[in-house]
Amino acid sequence: MTGNKHNLAGMGRDSDGHDPGPYWRRMHRDWRFWVGAFLMAAAIAIYVSSGDLAFVPRSQPRQAPPAAAQ
Repeated sequence: MTGNKHNLAGMGRDSDGHDPGPYWRRMHRDWRFWVGAFLMAAAIAIYVSSGDLAFVPRSQPRQAPPAAAQ
């Protein structure tokens, strides 16, 4: 069991590398984050600009029935 790199007490650091930092900081350097952010922004823009995704024109409004002839 020699060579265990895990420090269960949480004290000290391994001498073989640096601390990469928390995930929320590292994720902004990942290309997958930026692709996902771009696709989400594009989807929101399409949804807002299309009027709730209603690309089909609305049907003609119904006309009132003609009045009964007297």
